[in-house]
Amino acid sequence: MTARYYTYQEMWDELRRLETTHPEFVQVEVIGHSRQGRDIAGVTLTNRRTGSPDRKAAVLVDANIHAGEVSGNAIAMYWISWCVEQYGRDPLATELLDHHTVYVVPRIAVDGAELYLTTPARFRSSPHSYPYSEPPEGFIQEDVNGDGHILQMRVPAEDGGYAVDEVDPRVMRPRKPGEFGGQYYHVFTEGRIDRKSARGALPAWAEAHNVRRHGMDFNRNFPIRWAGEQGQPGSGPFPLSEPELRALADFVLARPNISAYAALHTSGGVILRQPSTGDDTVLSLADRELFTRVAEMGAEVSGYYSGSNYNIFATGHEKVLMPGAADDWMYDHFGVLGFTVEIWDLHKRAGARGYGEMGMRKMMARTPEELVEDERKVYSWVEREVGPAGLFPWTPFDHPDFGRVEIGGLDPKYVLQNPPLRFLEEECVSVSAFLTRLGLSTAKLFIPTVQVTAEGPGLYRIVAEVANAGFLPTSSTAKGKELSLEGLRAEVDGPVEVVAGSSPTLLGHLDGYGTQGTWAPAKGQRAHVEWVVRAKPGTEVTVRFGGRRCGSVEQCVALH
Repeated sequence: MTARYYTYQEMWDELRRLETTHPEFVQVEVIGHSRQGRDIAGVTLTNRRTGSPDRKAAVLVDANIHAGEVSGNAIAMYWISWCVEQYGRDPLATELLDHHTVYVVPRIAVDGAELYLTTPARFRSSPHSYPYSEPPEGFIQEDVNGDGHILQMRVPAEDGGYAVDEVDPRVMRPRKPGEFGGQYYHVFTEGRIDRKSARGALPAWAEAHNVRRHGMDFNRNFPIRWAGEQGQPGSGPFPLSEPELRALADFVLARPNISAYAALHTSGGVILRQPSTGDDTVLSLADRELFTRVAEMGAEVSGYYSGSNYNIFATGHEKVLMPGAADDWMYDHFGVLGFTVEIWDLHKRAGARGYGEMGMRKMMARTPEELVEDERKVYSWVEREVGPAGLFPWTPFDHPDFGRVEIGGLDPKYVLQNPPLRFLEEECVSVSAFLTRLGLSTAKLFIPTVQVTAEGPGLYRIVAEVANAGFLPTSSTAKGKELSLEGLRAEVDGPVEVVAGSSPTLLGHLDGYGTQGTWAPAKGQRAHVEWVVRAKPGTEVTVRFGGRRCGSVEQCVALH
């Protein structure tokens, strides 16, 4: 396994290599195309000698839905390699591929990520013009000094809200109320004013309004509490308006065996779970337990924090929290147990406060002094652990719009948003551990017993039992059970006449061991079916159990 950041071509070359090297485990397909015509990859992993992919419960992992979150793609690629290269060596990898299916969409924002990786540009998701059909004039982010990075600018100004920190001059502290007599600055992202109109000269600050030329946010475009551009910037003109998102949605709909889900994002070092719409009481008791236990398991094996979307992200100022997000869509519309993994916690590394640990409400409540204290710790850590590649000194520059400015700060791509390369493998190992255990938590059917008794000349009674050895129920969640019209089906297949019972027989859903209580028989994890059939002695029949989210199992028996 190699921990690295992949360009588009490098990613496809590696996927094809893995498919060629491990054909019994890996299938790679093109599931759709981006606006610029790039292929979007879908990867299926399972041991086909133990069953086809659709006959096993599956976990879906997608990554890089936001263009700059390239460490998600790096982890997805690492995990794919780990699964197949550790098969037969690591018991978790072996169990996962033998008895479960893994689906991976390793990069969704293929256009934006390519520019992010190969140019100084930064995009939320897609580089196409949105929300405006024509690029508006105003302030745009750009590498104005040509050093290959879009950093921060500080512009000397009497009305500036920031001053140089007295303890660490690399840090800009907020200007105190009533403070005067010093050197003050406006501080904002490096860029310039792009003028489109023919008109007379205006002061630079009159034209310095931010313009969102590439404001599309794929993770606000799902059909769940979709709010429109006014309700949620980046949401798109209508749900699933983007070809990349339609490709992902079609991929999901074509694979009803998906029963667990994880979306790889950056940053924060936290595993986020449901709910997004309120505290944990908005979930059923059963789903609250499932989400909490799996998230806490993830925190244990990864070293990340865990918490609900609501408790971590809600500030109290939102009308709707993160409308149009993928993990909400997977749970609310399909009843799939889903998580968002925010990779890389720079603040934790530096010993500073981070939202994954504290939540956004407490982060917003930090005093200006605490903000500066955290910033000092981050700068010191980056200087010590990353060096000049991650930290750029404030350097004078004659700006075409703002005059004499200084440009510098932390590397926004491979310090703030993604881990520096030498820390990437540690993140890959940590998150892969959670993804593996998440896949192993899905339903796993087996047949404990099949009994055949002769009831008369040419008549046989078949009693067969099925059980779920997985943590999750065969519906994935309690909500999945509410949304599903049917659960398991039992069938007897062979040259027989069924004279009592029916084939198929609908059995409903089975619990997983995650719902077991104490001091009570675990009856909900098992079901049985009974048939009386007419057949010749010695006839072989196949007893089969299966469901959409739990795969299928079968056993052949002879009638004696």
